[in-house]
Amino acid sequence: MKENKLDGEKRVITQSKKMRGVLVIVLALTGLLFVRLVYRIGGPDISANIIGVNSGDDRRNDLNEQNSAGEQAKKWLSAKIRARKVVATMRREEKEAGVAGVGWAKGPCVGNVAPLPGLKQGLCLQVSQPFFTFPSANIDNLAIFSLIKDAPMGVRLAPNVSAFPSALNAAASFDKRLMYKYGALLGAEFRALGVHVALGPMTNLIRVPAGGRNWEGPGADPFLASVQAAAMVRGIQSQGVIATVKHLIANEQEHYRFDYSSNLDKRTLMEVYFAPFEACVRAGVAAVMCSYNRLNQIYTCAHDELINGILKGPDINFQGFVMTDWGAHYSFVASDMVMAGEDASKSVDGLTAKDIPENRLDDMVTRILSAHYVLGQDEGFPNVQFNSWEQKEKNVYNFDYRFKQHASFIRELGAASTVLLKNSKKILPLSEGSSVAVIGEDARRPNILNEFDDRGGNDGTLAQGWGSGTSEFPYLISPLEAISSRAAVISSTDNYDLNSAKNAASSASFAIVFANSDSGEARLVEGHEGDRNDLKLWHKSDALITAVASANQNTIVVLHTVGAVDMPWINHPNISAVVLALLPGQESGAALASVLFGDVNPSARLPFTIHESRRNYAADVLYDSNQEIPQITYSEGLYFDYRHADKFNITPVFSFGHGLSYSTFTYSRLTVTRVHTNDEQSAVSVKLRVKNNDFALDGHEVVQVYVAFPEAADEPPKLLKGFERVWIRRGKAADVEIVVEAKDLRVWGVGGWTFVKGSYKFLVGASSTDIRLQKEFLWR
Repeated sequence: MKENKLDGEKRVITQSKKMRGVLVIVLALTGLLFVRLVYRIGGPDISANIIGVNSGDDRRNDLNEQNSAGEQAKKWLSAKIRARKVVATMRREEKEAGVAGVGWAKGPCVGNVAPLPGLKQGLCLQVSQPFFTFPSANIDNLAIFSLIKDAPMGVRLAPNVSAFPSALNAAASFDKRLMYKYGALLGAEFRALGVHVALGPMTNLIRVPAGGRNWEGPGADPFLASVQAAAMVRGIQSQGVIATVKHLIANEQEHYRFDYSSNLDKRTLMEVYFAPFEACVRAGVAAVMCSYNRLNQIYTCAHDELINGILKGPDINFQGFVMTDWGAHYSFVASDMVMAGEDASKSVDGLTAKDIPENRLDDMVTRILSAHYVLGQDEGFPNVQFNSWEQKEKNVYNFDYRFKQHASFIRELGAASTVLLKNSKKILPLSEGSSVAVIGEDARRPNILNEFDDRGGNDGTLAQGWGSGTSEFPYLISPLEAISSRAAVISSTDNYDLNSAKNAASSASFAIVFANSDSGEARLVEGHEGDRNDLKLWHKSDALITAVASANQNTIVVLHTVGAVDMPWINHPNISAVVLALLPGQESGAALASVLFGDVNPSARLPFTIHESRRNYAADVLYDSNQEIPQITYSEGLYFDYRHADKFNITPVFSFGHGLSYSTFTYSRLTVTRVHTNDEQSAVSVKLRVKNNDFALDGHEVVQVYVAFPEAADEPPKLLKGFERVWIRRGKAADVEIVVEAKDLRVWGVGGWTFVKGSYKFLVGASSTDIRLQKEFLWR
């Protein structure tokens, strides 16, 4: 092993080219905590204070605030100096204890780490009070206990928490403010529970449309993913909670999740799949989780080049700690913290914590303590308020974490992420009191809320996928309930009783038919092993939709799905509108009704492409492999989703970035000029005017900027490089500026990042295929 070399106290980043391995965490999964069921539109009236989060539409600088590199460096330097002082007082066995788990389910949290000296209370990756203290440390003489908790849709396995919309919903909003606030309110609930480390955001891309965990992530474009993930990191960490960006890297399917090797070239790795991780590091993320799979035959958590050379190397300069996914500890080379059980101190090569060189061990402990300090968790952090392994009756606290503004925000994000795909007869919005048939089991409330562990079942309306990214529903407003409060409703909620469905449809002026498609992590649900077996709607919904359309010429289809689905009925003349609500969380029905009845003018956009059939997508799940190590080759390289469609001239059913409004908008006055940002970096300013042509409705328009690179760059035909969700009053116009940073115009070459001189075409529009304006720009 090579000795780690530091450039002194003025250098924040340890430039370790070799060993960075393990630091402890014993994490425990499972245990279902049942929460109070509440069924009423609008949610409970509960208030609480949240650090620095606005409840209204205040567009303050929170979402755009990002400490400069210099300011972040100063914070990490100060934290590292403090951490080193603590580490210098620790005995060898204390450091080793910090890299070994305390045992499966032997603490109250999903993740329980042996304590480290020097901190005034325990760390929760999800824990209660510290189990141990070490007397040798002379700083505070107290303990740190790492508490880790799964994150994407809320605090997992905890009582009385919110069930947020999915991260895919946040991506569909194309709204940076909502992305930031989504993270901030998640962080507020983690903090209120005493959880120090949130296991999110998840940044893996939709490479394969049937991928089981697609709904946990930010969609199919690396730029959109980077913006969202960075905003969520800033939001979560604004609450003093450590965010964990995951899963590093090329972890896009569930089949063979522990074994496969993702094989891709360096350019694809850096331009596409690493991009969201880089954005999160620049946003100040304090933790990164490496994944189960291999990258080019080497396990990611033991990948020296990936973690030490790229992530912690001089260009990216990640200063926090790398933790393994549960059981993904394969060596002490690269990761700093082990997520595992009682054998966490051992690696597959038989080495234990005692074999770690002292300087490497010091670096691991220093990184963890530094993250704790840089987030200010040593002062005023709440104690842990729950136990994942006890039933509800043993967890009676005088707390309720469903903050008042959380319910309203969940409803706001649910509506802002509801994509109006089709509205051919302008059938929407509906009038109050309309005669409406509500059809399909996806419209009704589940028979038993939270019946399935980690939501691993499909009954009633779908508002979460399944797996570790879920939370317990405190209540769930169904579409049937919400619509019934505003219309004269006839209902039929049995997907297999087509006669009843047709009778209901023929008896109403409008028929709304609901359908869903589910997926998740690890477990088998209705024959689907995490990844979906196909892109069909579940429970014979295609037949149901066709039957309803045959009986009512004003048929509206509403879909709750984890991603793209086949739509063989899309051109049926009686299907006048199609609405994609994705996974809206606890306020599902209320959010949907606000769009259907026109309280909210829809503005959401597809964060992925929907094709006519599965063969039109660039890649698919590897379902069968006869190799000991399944090989997944990313042979499409840079060309997936809309990039693939552009290259091969495939016309999608619905394009990436597509979404309708009840208003129409016109674009004009495009200018493209070179500018300099606050840190004196070059950038390109794209300015235009957007007018709302509707004289009755205010609304948002999502303006998207794509860039066509010079031919010498050998890039896809166009790439998303900017977007803005803009509020425009009826009949009025707004001037919009979108700044494209120089770093987003880089390409990866043989020697690393470079710029290609030549003519760039800036394409501005409402989707990847609806380009309204364009202008060439010469980059010298």
